[in-house]
Amino acid sequence: MGIMGTMRFRPDGAGIAGAHVMSWVSSSPSFIPRTWWMTSIATAVSQTFGYAVGATGRAAVRGAGRALGVSVTVDPERIRPLQRATPWVMFGVSGLSWLRNLKAQAEIAGLMEARPVRTREHVLGVAGGLVLTTGLVGIGRGIHGVAGVASRALKPVLPAPVAVAVGAGATAAGTAFVLDKVVYRRVLERLSKAAQETNAKLLPGRVPPIEPERSGSEESLESWASLGAKGQAVVSDGPRAVDIAEATGEPAMTPIRAYAGWQEGRDLQGTAAAVVAELRRTGAFEREVLLVLTTTGTGWLQEWSASSVEFLTGGNCALASMQYTYLPSGVAFFADRATPVLAAHTLLTAIEAELDTLPAGRRPKLLVGGESLGALGGTEAFEDLEDMIARVDGAVWSGLPRFADFWQSLAPFRRRGTPEIAPVVDDGRHVRFATRPEDLVADYNGVPFGEWDATRIVVAQHASDPVVWWSPELLWRKPDWAKERAGLDVSRNLRWMPWVTFWQVASDMPQSVAVPGGHGHRYMEDMLHYWAAVLGKDPLADYSRIAQAIRRTIVPSYA
Repeated sequence: MGIMGTMRFRPDGAGIAGAHVMSWVSSSPSFIPRTWWMTSIATAVSQTFGYAVGATGRAAVRGAGRALGVSVTVDPERIRPLQRATPWVMFGVSGLSWLRNLKAQAEIAGLMEARPVRTREHVLGVAGGLVLTTGLVGIGRGIHGVAGVASRALKPVLPAPVAVAVGAGATAAGTAFVLDKVVYRRVLERLSKAAQETNAKLLPGRVPPIEPERSGSEESLESWASLGAKGQAVVSDGPRAVDIAEATGEPAMTPIRAYAGWQEGRDLQGTAAAVVAELRRTGAFEREVLLVLTTTGTGWLQEWSASSVEFLTGGNCALASMQYTYLPSGVAFFADRATPVLAAHTLLTAIEAELDTLPAGRRPKLLVGGESLGALGGTEAFEDLEDMIARVDGAVWSGLPRFADFWQSLAPFRRRGTPEIAPVVDDGRHVRFATRPEDLVADYNGVPFGEWDATRIVVAQHASDPVVWWSPELLWRKPDWAKERAGLDVSRNLRWMPWVTFWQVASDMPQSVAVPGGHGHRYMEDMLHYWAAVLGKDPLADYSRIAQAIRRTIVPSYA
């Protein structure tokens, strides 16, 4: 009999029961209205886990019974009615759970002012999840079958327990090898190739700048082609003097944007030196404000952040940034988490060295910021809060993951009674966490803050941003944000559950950039208020004219 003939692929009853239970749990709400593929992922991962727990539990009970010499016999006639009724009960509860999920998703869409997900998308998502579950369970049972075959082959030459252990270990090692050398690396290679090709393409609506204040112009030391797709967008987009003057009613300057792209053969020090050379060429060190933004993986910058500073300073500012990889942020985070930190540190250090050559009274204010992976890399370029306060004049970090060292050094030590989504640290003397502009002047409970000393630092984090609230410990630990159930755009029905919430929030992340501004991972108009506060202006003033102007200068596909 061949190997396939020795494997039994009959579905495990306890595993199916576990899969059903986990499907009920997986339909509970998370942060973002679920598309069909989000539903498929959440359903499949949860059902597969439930199947594994059920099947493993049943096998463990049987094994323990055999070891103890205990056996339980049930009269088939008595248990048959239960066997007949159980599947119907399971499917009935699954149907009710699905209807509850429809209602919950409509609620989340309403809280986010987003388009409700259509019923057919939910149906497609559940169907896709079942197909994916079948595939994952099949793979798992296949691996288990191979381990069983290996163990039986070793039993003639090894004691039974040793044969089982060796067979299982060899199968696990082989599976890990295939996943690492074949699957992971092959996928990473393809993603890297696709990202490199994307980096070389021109994004729609972008043309080389004609202003000498921009990198990529004819006067620039950095060619247009060398900037990469997202770098070209940075120097092509954004306001000019006429845009700023029209919105503010005051005379304005054309903001400087210095940028250097990733180039093969040029290291981070070389790229940072290229940015500093561009800053020198454009006269950036003579401007009132110098803004250093850390990019995400592809070299992308938060346009709302950059433009806000440019409008609020009347254009009397310079932006400095550089690309350190062409990989998307999600891939860059798992493939090379150290590079964003090193890139942020290298650029900031190079700029500080140049500033040190200037008389103290002639140096521009140094501001820093970043979003998502840019915030993670940017904050970790500093040793701690004191180091940040000592080295810069202000900062805005948006969408900073809660597992970041900077976040973990502050939020857990918040004032008692303030929620994790808007913690108050040291009475907001230097750092203020904000889910909305109002959080800059009073805490989440409405208690006004005292004096806000320089250096002013804002950590912008939406209560509904899965990029902020996802962390590995979601697998086994209930976070404070789930206990507190705070947040104006978060469903009160959101519940933490081991394993399930981890995957729900993970599947929320890609879609979190497709929701309306002010929710999820979309930091837009509020950035105006955050930067206004850092610059010493009223964070609650009316900046609607500037917001409208920024919207006009942002190319739609980039906004």
